[in-house]
Amino acid sequence: VHHQPTRDLRDAWAEARSELGKQEYESNCVACHGATGRGDGYFAQYLKMPVPDLTTIQQRNGGVFPADRMIEIIDGRQALKGHGPRQMPIWGRWLGEPIAPGAEAADEVARGEILAILEHLKTLQRPQPDAH
Repeated sequence: VHHQPTRDLRDAWAEARSELGKQEYESNCVACHGATGRGDGYFAQYLKMPVPDLTTIQQRNGGVFPADRMIEIIDGRQALKGHGPRQMPIWGRWLGEPIAPGAEAADEVARGEILAILEHLKTLQRPQPDAH
């Protein structure tokens, strides 16, 4: 018999993914995007193009967090038009290194790490402005 996980278990799992995502973000993204995701990381000043504010992703997409598009940007499948040569590393090449001998396929590990980063990015989103 297959049982659905309880809400508490799902919430705990989401929290764990978000914490892993925060660690991955701090290791791989903070230098350019900044600790708060506003594009004010130390290296942002040296880049030719402004670093996007990651706290407004959901606002810029009609209140919906575009997870599929974000995955493609992070893993390198989606180039950002108008940005010229790609400045952001294609993390799909680095994320997913086997974490131990005999670990699952690197693609599976990378996918998990990218999904964890997305969980963290969701926590950085600013609320939608009132439409008054």
